[in-house]
Amino acid sequence: MSDFQLDAGEASCTDLVMLIAKQIKTMKAGQTLEVFSTDLAAHVDIPAWCRMTGHPLITMEAENSPKQFVIQKRQ
Repeated sequence: MSDFQLDAGEASCTDLVMLIAKQIKTMKAGQTLEVFSTDLAAHVDIPAWCRMTGHPLITMEAENSPKQFVIQKRQ
């Protein structure tokens, strides 16, 4: 169970990562955010954003819709 959940719906690319970044800012280090997205490129965009920002991507389930991701706020 994640500390926070974000239903990003069809938000794509810049809008998707901005929604995630906005939520991550409100969290404490080590807390987790579960993101749900129906965007076709989310499985590429979210891992790339995590690599660029240093927030670990804990899990990714991109086979079904919505895609599901768990991101941990970096320490």
